[in-house]
Amino acid sequence: MKKRKSIIVAASILLTMTVPTVMAERGAHSQAAVIETSDVRTAADQYLREHADKYNLKEDLSDLNVETVINSENGTYVRYQQTIEGAPVFSNQVTVTLDQTGKVLLVVSDYVPYKSVEKIKNKMSKEDAESKALKHIGAKDNGNWAKNSKEFGYMVEDGVAIPIYRVVVHTDEPFGAWESYIHAENGKLLKKRNLNQRATGTGKVFMPNPVATLGSTTGITDNRDADSTSLNNQLKAVSLLGLDGSGYLKGSYVNIYSKAKTFSSSNTFNFTRSNDSFEDVNTYYHIDTLQRYIQSIGFQNINNRSIKANVNTYTKDNSFYSPSTKELTFGSGGVDDAEDAGIIAHEYGHSIQDNQVPGFGNSAEGGAMGEGFGDFLGATYEDSLSTNGYGKGCIGEWDATSYSSSNPPCLRRLDNNKVYPRDWAGEVHADGEIWSQGEYDMAQAFGRDIATKIILQSHFSLTPNATFSDGARAIKQADVLLYGGAHGAQIDSIWAARGISTN
Repeated sequence: MKKRKSIIVAASILLTMTVPTVMAERGAHSQAAVIETSDVRTAADQYLREHADKYNLKEDLSDLNVETVINSENGTYVRYQQTIEGAPVFSNQVTVTLDQTGKVLLVVSDYVPYKSVEKIKNKMSKEDAESKALKHIGAKDNGNWAKNSKEFGYMVEDGVAIPIYRVVVHTDEPFGAWESYIHAENGKLLKKRNLNQRATGTGKVFMPNPVATLGSTTGITDNRDADSTSLNNQLKAVSLLGLDGSGYLKGSYVNIYSKAKTFSSSNTFNFTRSNDSFEDVNTYYHIDTLQRYIQSIGFQNINNRSIKANVNTYTKDNSFYSPSTKELTFGSGGVDDAEDAGIIAHEYGHSIQDNQVPGFGNSAEGGAMGEGFGDFLGATYEDSLSTNGYGKGCIGEWDATSYSSSNPPCLRRLDNNKVYPRDWAGEVHADGEIWSQGEYDMAQAFGRDIATKIILQSHFSLTPNATFSDGARAIKQADVLLYGGAHGAQIDSIWAARGISTN
């Protein structure tokens, strides 16, 4: 929690083309001819028959149907579809690449041999398969009937050909074009995926907040979300990655829920802070960026999900993560919390720890570690976005303008030199400054990437009731796992300065 009390609370488009005779000018009377389509197919067929054992094919190619013959300037491509009893084995194809003389250059094969075909007594109708598919994806509507498709075929698993329907439905909730493989007799869902490709949008955000980029509080005030020239000048144009194409701020790692119901059919989200949609965009961008950063340093299994973020739905000057709903909520009291990247990152830190150690922070020291890690994540993220060094060692400069008189204004600092147990206060945020400085000092010593990687790795070793000592020992052990203990002496020194042993 931000403030003073702890609540962790498609179907492919197939183009069949006859290979034309191409003339190449090499002088007044010279020309080169490309072999005709029938000759291309003959050459491809012959090659596959001769190499059937290599690709596990039947020697007579009786279960391969030619789908397309496509010519390009420098090569020709023959695509085959695997079939069983005349029906397609979905997504299992073979392509043969030939040069312009008919020589085979490459074969790529998805062909799957099988030992038997599962027999069924009562094959369901296409309409029943479509209804099953809608139910399996949890659709709240019947889809776009004009665009939906149903086709009977097979999939092969463990040497058995299973009769299925490939059903594609287009729904608004959940949004997407959904491909489902439905067992043709019992209706069981065997596979599903969203065929929609992720979209990239554009928007404007604070990077990380206007106080940090301006390097001062002069001339900028909240003034009830009013725009000003100084504040607008701090906006930065960014790409919004991973959008689901629905026009809403829903993507691979973030799902924005807000009273603004921000929408753009062109995925263009350029707002100023006087519009509540600005906070939606700001939240989406910074959470998405943080998750992509975590993955970039080697973690594909930490909070790798689309987290729901409630923006401008809570009027208090506070924000929190709820482990029961797995959602983030950002308050709109004072400066809207969702306008400050440090605050967004802090709350995302709670969701990270809950994801790594469900129920984390059940002890007093564990709770302080949670707040400290959130501040570390926020401060190092702010530092990575700042170019002038203003606000270093501080988190939430813009948010803090509504309650802090320091220069720069800070929600909390990470360089107060608090020592355990001397400075233990029994208040989770204040005590979190002990922990956050140890982690922040690691970032200064090793760099953000190495420090963050060690710290994230250490979380896997912790329990809900972990103490400062547990956390420090886990950090040292994580360094051994990741770097062979190369940073061990410095880790010992950094945490000893905080009064915490790593042994």
